Amino acid sequence: MPDAVSLLSFLKRILDLCMMRAGPQDMPASRGWMLLALAGYLIVSAVNVLPLSGWWGGLLQALVETSVLVAWVYGALMLTQHPQRLVQTLTALAGSGALMGLLLMPQLLTLYHAEATESPAPFAAIAYLITLGWMIAVLGRIFRYALDLRQGWLGVATALGFMFTASLLITGFFGGTIGG
Repeated sequence: MPDAVSLLSFLKRILDLCMMRAGPQDMPASRGWMLLALAGYLIVSAVNVLPLSGWWGGLLQALVETSVLVAWVYGALMLTQHPQRLVQTLTALAGSGALMGLLLMPQLLTLYHAEATESPAPFAAIAYLITLGWMIAVLGRIFRYALDLRQGWLGVATALGFMFTASLLITGFFGGTIGG
C-alpha cells in the first residue's frame, strides 16, 4: 500500500497532468498506481450518473466506460506500436479523468436538479461545457504524447473518439442515460 507521501506525490502528478504541465511519461510505470487510478475513475464515473441511474445502473455504466477506456488505449497503443506505454497511459488517463470528473460533479448535480425541476441553470451549463472542453484538451494531450502524434488535434480527435464510443455503448446498453 502506498504511503501518504507517495500518494500526495502521485496526486500532484495527476494535478500536473490536468494543468498540462506533465505528460503520461511522467506517471509511474506501476500496475498498482494504474489500478488505483482506474478504481478512482470507475468510482467517480459511477457517482456522476448516480442521480439518473441509481447505484447498480451507475456502476454498470461506469464499468462499461472504464472498459472502453482500457480497450481504446490498448488498441491505440498497439496501432501506433507503443504497447509498452500501456500502464503509464492508463494511469494518466484514468487519474486525470477521475480528477476532472470530480470537478464536473457539482455542475452535473446542478444540471440534474435543474432538469428535474424544469428550471434553467445557465451558469452551470456554461461551467459544464468549459470543464468538459478542458477535459477533452487534457485527454487529447495525453493521447498525443502517448501515441507520439505530431499534431495536437490528432490527440483531441482520439480523445473524442474514446468519448463518442463510450457514449454510444452506454446509450445502446442503458437507453440514453449518460453522465460525465
